[in-house]
Amino acid sequence: MERLTCDYCGLPFRAPYKPAAGEKAFCCSGCAMASTLGIEGDAFPVTPQLVFDLLFAFGVFNQFLLWLLAVALLRDGRSEGALLCIRISVALGALDYVSALLWQWRSRWLGASDGLVFALLAGPVVAGSVLVWLGQGALGSPVVAGANLLLLGWKARGFVRRQWARRRG
Repeated sequence: MERLTCDYCGLPFRAPYKPAAGEKAFCCSGCAMASTLGIEGDAFPVTPQLVFDLLFAFGVFNQFLLWLLAVALLRDGRSEGALLCIRISVALGALDYVSALLWQWRSRWLGASDGLVFALLAGPVVAGSVLVWLGQGALGSPVVAGANLLLLGWKARGFVRRQWARRRG
């Protein structure tokens, strides 16, 4: 095991291999993702990673928004509209989850810890989807949205690690 320092957050970590010359080393997929954004100082370039992350966050936001709209429609007695909002929310949540998994796999940042997180969050996504199709959408929609909110936090952990490293050292 090689003892390395993350090229994004600066924290030490152990890696099973030494990166090739000129190749960056990252302690986690969150740091790898954050480094590809290229947000340093005044520069804010539009990158494919930035576009994906913004679309993912937009999807999570809309899942919660559609769920809240469904709750409001239910209070007004408009159950058909509420059910449609809940179904769209859950479908968007499932699409968000699958797209995040595929994006991370395609980027080759899907490590063991990422696989575990995706596997653990697959349960709520599937359970929430099943609840919606069984007619319990008021429960299923926030479960799927909550799972994707946790996934959003997991994907952004590189920023947190960098701040923690700066305060530490």
